[in-house]
Amino acid sequence: MAIVPGLLIEQVRMAAPFLFEGPQPEGPALRYLRVLRAYDGGRLTALGYYELCLCAHWATAGSFVPTDVDNAIRWKLWQDCQPGLVEEQARLVLEALSWNYAPVTARLVGSGPLRLSTHEGTWFSVAVGAYAACLGARPALSTVVLDAMKSEAAREDDAFAAIWKAGDALRMLKASTLIAHNFGDLDRVADQWELKPEDPLRASLYDAARPGSPLFGGRLGRAGDLNTRFMSADNHRHYPLRAAKGLRRFADLLLPVGPFFDDWGRRVGRHPGLSAEEVAETVRALTDGWVRMHEPAGYARALAGILEVFPGGRRALGKLLPAKDLRMLESGPLKAALDVPQARFEAQWANRVANFSGA
Repeated sequence: MAIVPGLLIEQVRMAAPFLFEGPQPEGPALRYLRVLRAYDGGRLTALGYYELCLCAHWATAGSFVPTDVDNAIRWKLWQDCQPGLVEEQARLVLEALSWNYAPVTARLVGSGPLRLSTHEGTWFSVAVGAYAACLGARPALSTVVLDAMKSEAAREDDAFAAIWKAGDALRMLKASTLIAHNFGDLDRVADQWELKPEDPLRASLYDAARPGSPLFGGRLGRAGDLNTRFMSADNHRHYPLRAAKGLRRFADLLLPVGPFFDDWGRRVGRHPGLSAEEVAETVRALTDGWVRMHEPAGYARALAGILEVFPGGRRALGKLLPAKDLRMLESGPLKAALDVPQARFEAQWANRVANFSGA
């Protein structure tokens, strides 16, 4: 086992305690949440353990502290499987494509058939594992999995094409990040499984979001180019924010796509469930991250949002901060970044799209 089941559930509780609160999630699209709530500490079959890991990662992939079972569900737990287990796990993966991730992530754009989120990358990564494992054990099922992946890729291409046609520059930037993430996950797991150059998955999906890729009419490659040029520095794993543990308690504080964090910062700054000390803890994490991550624009925007709404503003918050953090907020390059109005900041980013050679 990658991790004992009880400890895995505790990790989920630490990452996203709100998942275990409120009414029982209903409907097949939220079954992954019911699986987590229902685990009673008993022994699991191999299939039950795979399902628990899949549900745990799905539930926390959009959180500040995702569970560390991603390699297990896309690689380790497929090794040495009997053909029957390979088939059962693959069918779980196919089911996961229909799960509703809206309660567990804010990294999304759009809705309905035009939605995009990093969770599609989570699904792609495990789908590659299912496909590769089925090649020898259940070749007909490998075709089913690949067809599902192609359909999902085509849906994402359609979503990006619609956003591009609408001309919404900020949505275009956010979508480019999500697509680059999703197909990057697909590519990494295809490499991990060492799929052959002539493999049908490689021919139809691999490198689809690489700048210059001809797949899907080059649209996904254009998304990858936008992300590489403008967005990747602000959409890392956000390790510094793990220090702000109060953020984990609330679904409405899940982090959206960077660097557009002004509204998120306002939610943090006036959130009724956070104490002033917890808001200050978040400010410390953001200032630390701004230094450690080489001045990401999004962290400055989050800080600007917090300072705008925090009662008493910078002066009141400063009483709860170390002197070095307060100095950063009151002078120097971080202060200059904070003083840029949100409208001007977003207009600057929209202009980047307008000037993009692919537009």
